[in-house]
Amino acid sequence: MLESLNIISCSSIIAAGLCLCASFFFTKRQRTEKALETERIRSIQRKIDAALQDEGFDAAREAFSNTLRTASLTTELQRPRLQNLAKVDKQPPEKYKIMTKLASQGMDAEEIAAILGISRMEAGQLLSLTNMAKCGQ
Repeated sequence: MLESLNIISCSSIIAAGLCLCASFFFTKRQRTEKALETERIRSIQRKIDAALQDEGFDAAREAFSNTLRTASLTTELQRPRLQNLAKVDKQPPEKYKIMTKLASQGMDAEEIAAILGISRMEAGQLLSLTNMAKCGQ
């Protein structure tokens, strides 16, 4: 009986020792992985710092800023010219007003062309534009 008690206690000691060894190796592995991850983060941080310290980065930023200012200035200079080309504030020519009234009375392109003295093709295009303008309103 004493002998079986010794075997059980030895087995318990061995099992406890194995558990202790396993936990030791697991803890060591976790520390190693954590150290590698920390070093990886520090390496990335060094690369970011080096990229931000690079003189080429500041030069590229300044060049982009200049280009943006130039584009902004060009846009401001072109705006009045574009508004003039679009004739935003001007009324349509008289023949367009007449053509719209004739079309609203049910006349087709051939009749409108004869009255206004324009080609049938032009009258058809003007009717199409008028219809598109009505749809857009």
